[in-house]
Amino acid sequence: MSNNENTKAKILEVASHLFLSKGYDETRISDIINGLDGLTKGAIYHYFDSKEDIFNEVVSEIGNKNLLIFEEIKNDETLNAREKLSKLIEVSFYNENMNTITDMSPSLLDNPKLLSAIISEIKDITIPNYILPIINSGVKDGSIKTTHPEELSELIAILLNIWLNPLIFSDDKYSIVNKMKLINNILQNFDIKLFTDELIEKFNK
Repeated sequence: MSNNENTKAKILEVASHLFLSKGYDETRISDIINGLDGLTKGAIYHYFDSKEDIFNEVVSEIGNKNLLIFEEIKNDETLNAREKLSKLIEVSFYNENMNTITDMSPSLLDNPKLLSAIISEIKDITIPNYILPIINSGVKDGSIKTTHPEELSELIAILLNIWLNPLIFSDDKYSIVNKMKLINNILQNFDIKLFTDELIEKFNK
């Protein structure tokens, strides 16, 4: 690893610890500088334009670990497409990486730049690389019924990543369970059941 890569990795390591221990809103650029053994503010801005950019890269690094898990599920030939969607949901709900991201993140309604980054990721990565390919395979294997796979993929992504996002809607457990059940009802016309009874029961404990 080059000196530049070492420096950037160190910035992300320090920032990640601070975001998790203090929260995004309470972490200042000066806090990150203080943990960097003599690096200046100029050094940080050589690699990042803002605290938001640092945070986005920290989240991306954590999220990339999830993508490896998602790839395994997407390519699991022992599951049909409907089962793959349910497994993706279960992994997302009970996943240390996702919990870490939630714990360090601010309310997205108070941070439009971060909200925009989340929406861009949904549009550019989550839908085309994961949800849509699984929906298309479901149409082929008969486990999912739709003549509009792209629109269905967008609907599922919005319901999961916006409506169920605790950083946007700060619902209590009762409301979240009701949302899960309603999403299942909405999608049953497509032969999709995203939330298994076991997952809902586990979440509701």
